Amino acid sequence: MKSHRKTGWFSLLGLLLILAIVTISPAVAAPILPHTFYGNVTIGSQPAPVNTHITASVTGGGGDLVTTIVGEYGIHDFNTLEVQPSGDDATITGGAPISFFINGVRAEVREGGKSTWSASYPFASGVDTNLDLRVGGTAPTTVPTTVPTTVPTTVPTTVPSTVPTTVPTTVPTTVPTTEIPAFPYYISATAGPNGAITPSGSVSVLSGADQSFTIVPATGYTIDQILVDGIPVAKTPVYTFTDVAADHTIAVSFREGSPEYFTSELGNGWNLFSTPILLGSGYQYLENIFPSSSLGNIDVILGWNGSAWFIPGYHYELAPLHALYVKVDDSATAYLSPSESITVPPVRSLVKGWNLIGPAPDYQEGGFSARPVEDTLVTAYGNQENPGYLIVISPGVNQPGWSYVRDAMSVDLLPYKGYWVFMENPETLAGFSTTPIF
Repeated sequence: MKSHRKTGWFSLLGLLLILAIVTISPAVAAPILPHTFYGNVTIGSQPAPVNTHITASVTGGGGDLVTTIVGEYGIHDFNTLEVQPSGDDATITGGAPISFFINGVRAEVREGGKSTWSASYPFASGVDTNLDLRVGGTAPTTVPTTVPTTVPTTVPTTVPSTVPTTVPTTVPTTVPTTEIPAFPYYISATAGPNGAITPSGSVSVLSGADQSFTIVPATGYTIDQILVDGIPVAKTPVYTFTDVAADHTIAVSFREGSPEYFTSELGNGWNLFSTPILLGSGYQYLENIFPSSSLGNIDVILGWNGSAWFIPGYHYELAPLHALYVKVDDSATAYLSPSESITVPPVRSLVKGWNLIGPAPDYQEGGFSARPVEDTLVTAYGNQENPGYLIVISPGVNQPGWSYVRDAMSVDLLPYKGYWVFMENPETLAGFSTTPIF
């Protein structure tokens, strides 16, 4: 599994933003960011099975997750164990001890690679920590070196009048356990001519686990039909079976024509990423947008809620007019499957201060084109007495870097990218995309 060593990524992000907006950004109190954890987890000295429940508790908040890999928790940064305030008004004091539990049993903790175990770990805002967890301890480290070679042939007829006054100072801390292996199920994955499905053949999946399949048509072809257990489902480049509890089949066929989904390539380093179109039901979540091969290259994903950073969790829905920071090692590909429902153009409320947006241009001639900034933000202009947006910034992170001042020379906003917009007064931003488009 890809190593999670990300010390300093918040500092890098902070530097990028400071260079862009320090001269105009209003002073605000530092937000309390989640303290994220990942690492190894053992029960009775054995790797914890899939579906082990990990929880954390600290005064003012906590967090929880369910494991998906034997002996590990925290596969990707947006699926790590996030310890954060439990409500809008809640707060966690820096250094407050965090208690961890494995299936409800209090766990011991230690930083990855260290030898000393402890009962808790201190909270630190915005830090990502490699932390091992265990319950059940370890077996005694010493055993008798000799074994009696004879057995007494007589039984004492008297009872000792004294009782030993000392007792062993240590006792084994482990209890024999019997692990119930997760029952494997099988998914038969097949593809017709002019395309492929990965993985293919008979795929073994542990009970309760998820399994994704990536579907790639050949050049000049598109997906014709996806049958899951013989029943047609929505066309998507990535189909995921969740919480597998039975055998399944998935069969894909292809036909000539343009793809019925869009792809966006994310480069090495930081990217700003958005969707120009409302995504189909069940395909709007990050874990469906990025196939497993791309998820393995993603270090961290960050969102901005108008006042503080947050780390999107499992089943985070990416909606038009919103954008995320995505840090990638090497490259990643996003697959965007438009909704098949009839929808009106998207709208979003922009708050006073900085907002992180993604453009939502209309679909034309097989794709989404760049659109002038003043056209994209026309509904957020306001008026002379109560102006809306004042400044727009395009950070130079795998996209052109520039700054735009209201009513200056026009620049274009690109689809699939993200931009900072500073609002003098709250306004409503409207996009131009609608569905269906095919």
